[in-house]
Amino acid sequence: SCLVGSEMCIRDSNNMQTLLAADIGGTKTLLQLSHLDGEIILQQRLENDDYADFESLLTAFFSTVTVDLLPVSSACFAVAAPLSGRRVELTNRSWIIDSDRLLQKFPLVELSLVNDFEAVGYGIGELEENDLIVLQQGKPEAKSLRAVIGAGTGLGQAILSPLHKSWRVWPTEGGHTDFAAQDIQQQALLNKLFEQFEHVSYERILSGSGLATLYQFIVEQQGNNTTLNLTAEQISQSALQKTDPAAITAMHLFMQIYGAQAGNLALTTLPRGGIFIAGGIAVKNLDLFEQGFFMQSFLAKGRMRGVLEQIPVYLINNPDVGLLGARLLAGKALYNVVHD
Repeated sequence: SCLVGSEMCIRDSNNMQTLLAADIGGTKTLLQLSHLDGEIILQQRLENDDYADFESLLTAFFSTVTVDLLPVSSACFAVAAPLSGRRVELTNRSWIIDSDRLLQKFPLVELSLVNDFEAVGYGIGELEENDLIVLQQGKPEAKSLRAVIGAGTGLGQAILSPLHKSWRVWPTEGGHTDFAAQDIQQQALLNKLFEQFEHVSYERILSGSGLATLYQFIVEQQGNNTTLNLTAEQISQSALQKTDPAAITAMHLFMQIYGAQAGNLALTTLPRGGIFIAGGIAVKNLDLFEQGFFMQSFLAKGRMRGVLEQIPVYLINNPDVGLLGARLLAGKALYNVVHD
């Protein structure tokens, strides 16, 4: 064995060093173990509901890793929560992730925590051309800001600023800004949500649980008072298969509100380098994006329509973009340790 940071480590073999990337959301956790040269050793998707806490999940993952690959030289965990310090609780799951405790309990030499959309932001630079679907060509400016938004279990947002030949990512909690109704139907939705919540954010709607809320709202508007506890996946599948009119209407409304908030983010940041749509809901509903509900709402900003027409809009068709960013950051952290 050798000490991380020693010249002997560098002279040995990069393949002896391993990186662990994790993308920890409210519903699932993606983990990827790789060699420093980029070769993927092991990648797993684990369902969070199957584990009492994150340490139990990580224990299950490490039980599948052979001893010769340990300890992990550098790890980066992307966490769906606002971060401050080395200990954090997930926004949409009562899990505590404590860096120092994990370093003591697991075979990890270095560990950093980042916001999940910070990792997504860094992952954008690692994408291949065919990982992006162009929703609006716009007039891209290479040295301008970028922005990313993504609905999944929650609603993530981040801003990217150019830095030399790479990017600096600034995570935000913009998904928790106040939901603004755009018409009479959305005002009725807002009124209904105020009966349940003190604060109604965009994440209350643009998320898996939010889609279920939208569906029930549409069912009630259509005069059907039966409570149907469908999951977001069941609703989107019904809409895609055109088997349930209420599901179709709910998905169209979801896309309109999603486009409106993406437009809000675009006006706030003017990301002339592009705005990127991430998250599991986007990947699973490409057909709905292509129907135009999202972009129509994105552009519906009155006098600012012409400004928004110039901003490139891309849909990320790669569910592992957060892992790509976390792996990049794990590698950078190891490089910094070696060269300090």
